[in-house]
Amino acid sequence: MDLAQLRTFVAAAETGSFQAAAAVVHASSSSVTERIAALEHRLGARLFDRSRKGCALTAAGEAFLPRARTMISIWDISRAEAAIPPQLTEKVRIGGQFSLWPSFLIEWTEHLRTERPQLAMTLVAGSANRLNHDLGAGLIDLAILYKPQLGPLLEAREIFTDRLMLVRSANLGRWQDGWVDIDWGEELRMQVAALVDLACGAGVRLDLGGLAIRWLEECEGSGYVPEYLAKEALACGRLIAVDDMPTFDLPILAVWHTNQSPLAEPLVQSLGQFMSASSAARTER
Repeated sequence: MDLAQLRTFVAAAETGSFQAAAAVVHASSSSVTERIAALEHRLGARLFDRSRKGCALTAAGEAFLPRARTMISIWDISRAEAAIPPQLTEKVRIGGQFSLWPSFLIEWTEHLRTERPQLAMTLVAGSANRLNHDLGAGLIDLAILYKPQLGPLLEAREIFTDRLMLVRSANLGRWQDGWVDIDWGEELRMQVAALVDLACGAGVRLDLGGLAIRWLEECEGSGYVPEYLAKEALACGRLIAVDDMPTFDLPILAVWHTNQSPLAEPLVQSLGQFMSASSAARTER
C-alpha cells in the first residue's frame, strides 16, 4: 500500500476538501486527485462523493478510514522503533489523555528517564476514544485515561481518584451566569445535569480536555473540572471553587494488554508510586 495515498486519503477525509488536503500533505491539488483515484482503483471502491462544496466519505470510505489510520500508525511506530539507539534495550508506547499530560504524565515520563535509562519511549496524547482504539489495535502498550473501554485480555488498575468540582472564573460573580457544560463522559454529564440547569449560563459545551481550564479563565466562565488539573489555577486565584456544590469522583486508570508488553505492569507500579510520592509532597507543603 502506498503511504502517500493513505496520508492523502486521511487528510481529505478529515478536512472534507481535496484542496485543503493538498495543503496538509504538501502536494498539489492535481496530485491529491491522482492519489485518491489510484487508491480507489487499488481498493476497487469509491471512497468519496465529490461536489462543489468539497468531498464526503462514502460508506466504503467510512469503513476504510480507521484501517488507513491504523496502517499509517503502524508504519510510523515501526520507523521510530527502527531508529532506537542500540543502548536502549527496552521500549514502550504510552498513551495518555490530553488533559493528563500537563497534570502529571510529563513529570512521570521524565522521572522514568532517570529510573530506567535503558528505556525508549513513544509518547502519545489523544482523546479517550483514540486511546481505547489504539490499545485495542496494539498501537500502544499502556493507556492512562479517565474512560477506558475494558475487554478480554485487558487489565486495568486505578492510579488515583481525582475529584470533579465546580469552579468559576475569579472575574465572574455568580457561577450560574457563566455556566458551560464540560464533557468528562456521559455518565458524569448525567450526574451533573441532574443538579444543574443546562439551559442557564453561556449556552456553551466544551470538549477541550485540559484546555477547558484556560477557557474558563479567559472567557470568564464556570464549569466542572478535575481538581488535579485545576490545582495551579486554584492556588493562584485565577479560578475559585464553588464550595456549596457537590463533587464527583473521577478515577484515573492505567489499562494494558496482559499478553502484549512485559513492561506495562512494572510501569504502572512506577506511576502509582510516583503519584503517591507527589501527593505526599503536596501534603507536606
